Amino acid sequence: MKNPGQFSVKINRQPVAPVAVTITTSLPRTDQNTARLDRNMQALATGLAQRLEKAHIVAHPADPSETTPRPNGTELALVVDIGTLQSGNAWSRELVGFGTGKSRLQSHAILYDERGTQTTDLLDFTVAADSGSMPGVIVSAWNPIGFGIHSARAISKEALSDGHEDADRTAKAIVAKMVEYYKANGWLPSADHT
Repeated sequence: MKNPGQFSVKINRQPVAPVAVTITTSLPRTDQNTARLDRNMQALATGLAQRLEKAHIVAHPADPSETTPRPNGTELALVVDIGTLQSGNAWSRELVGFGTGKSRLQSHAILYDERGTQTTDLLDFTVAADSGSMPGVIVSAWNPIGFGIHSARAISKEALSDGHEDADRTAKAIVAKMVEYYKANGWLPSADHT
């Protein structure tokens, strides 16, 4: 089993190809997680395509009606499977801190080369993103005014949250791996031209 975040780079001598991004999940859907899961899958698909484009990697969300990966294609296929989704609690994170109420999203990503009769996996890695374990406001509870301000901030943060901060962190980590791989293959423009 690979350690999260570690992977070996396979040099690919074929020219670069566009990347079709597919988000899947191995989580069983329940009444409690379906809405959050759908939000995160959508945010991850859109966020990955946008972040890859900003990194000079031509990408787009895959057509959901097509099976991915498939041989004899013209693209690379980035398939990201969400395996863990814990929503946590922003109020607990803000007030108590130290990991209380932590959210977590763990995904397994594989980059396939579909150009040819057999698909080839070029990258295979796991990414885990979470909300962190910073100290909460209760640590400074001796200051009732500060406590009240931070309590209100935590409540508003929970109410205004779009629920996919971990998807954003996951997209950022996946793009970093993709950029490293593309650089190793010479598929990115040189720094002089960006």
